[in-house]
Amino acid sequence: MPKPEIRKLAAIVSIDVVGYSGLMQRDEAGTLARLGMYFDGIVSRLVSTHNGRVVKSMCDGLLIEFPTAVDAVACALEVQTVMADREADNPSKQKITFRIGVNLGDIVVIGDDIFGDGVIQASRLQEIAKPGELCVSGSVLDQVKEKIEHSFVDIGHRKLKNIVQPVRAYRSTLTASGEEAKPIGWPFLTAAKSEPVTAGGCLCGAIRYQVWSLPVAVGFCHCRHCQLALGSPVNAWAIFEKPNVIFEGEKPGLYASSKLSERAFCKNCGTSIYTDISDIGYYSIRVGTLDNPADFPPELHYGVESQIPWVDIHDDLPRIRTEEDPRMSSRWVSVGEPSSGPTPSSSETRVANRQKRKKSDQT
Repeated sequence: MPKPEIRKLAAIVSIDVVGYSGLMQRDEAGTLARLGMYFDGIVSRLVSTHNGRVVKSMCDGLLIEFPTAVDAVACALEVQTVMADREADNPSKQKITFRIGVNLGDIVVIGDDIFGDGVIQASRLQEIAKPGELCVSGSVLDQVKEKIEHSFVDIGHRKLKNIVQPVRAYRSTLTASGEEAKPIGWPFLTAAKSEPVTAGGCLCGAIRYQVWSLPVAVGFCHCRHCQLALGSPVNAWAIFEKPNVIFEGEKPGLYASSKLSERAFCKNCGTSIYTDISDIGYYSIRVGTLDNPADFPPELHYGVESQIPWVDIHDDLPRIRTEEDPRMSSRWVSVGEPSSGPTPSSSETRVANRQKRKKSDQT
């Protein structure tokens, strides 16, 4: 007779051995012996300590079930820390490193095995984790924040294989060496040059500019202000020091989109050219207006708290929420805004405010 199904909510941990095939080719017997020691000894002991159950062991990984997300994440972090310590002295090509995915979701239990979307999602999260790290879903983070002393980096909504809806994912700040990575901030570091680096301009050619330094930073902004200003799901920008940018041709139109900045655009063709970050002396130039945009690859994602779920840019760049950047959040607070920055009002309110200003200008 078929075994009865049991459906329940559980925290699922998927562990994968990084570069398993290569390890086996280089030292099959030694790799199997070490993995047996880790899986049957260290990992199993830690799982038991955190009230979990090893569901099954594959050649290159483990599937584990926990009653709570707190238990699952605490165990996963401890596993990665212990593994980093045990493997620290091994050559890089012989080092055993894990990727771990953690998800909280509905599962189906049949006998001793588990199935369902909750299990698949944990496996897919493990696939996008970096070696030595763990990647958790938003449902897991909601349960563990303020309960576990560890920080996670928001990497936005990710489209995972065989998962219909994009999943909000968070990556641990634990590095492959077992140490916690330094917090990420806006990298205002300048490397100036003595000759022009690039040039650019608007669609119709009425506005042109030359840039005489390397960018301070290049990245994507997902904030709601940029989405509205550009009519685009994401803004690709390159930040340059204002003295190193020379404009030619017609003067742009300016719109004060916040208390900290003005957005410049061509009054003829409408091209968005830059944001004037006046209080710290930078132009955030739209990468698409550069003559050679391919030469300016992005370094980070910013404002990911407003990232649109179907925008899934496959990279491993840092994902930064506005309130997580001390320099930017403090600037917002200094002008009376929340640390996460101002939220644009509803479309109805924006239209009403525009009409009020228009009437005021006429009187």
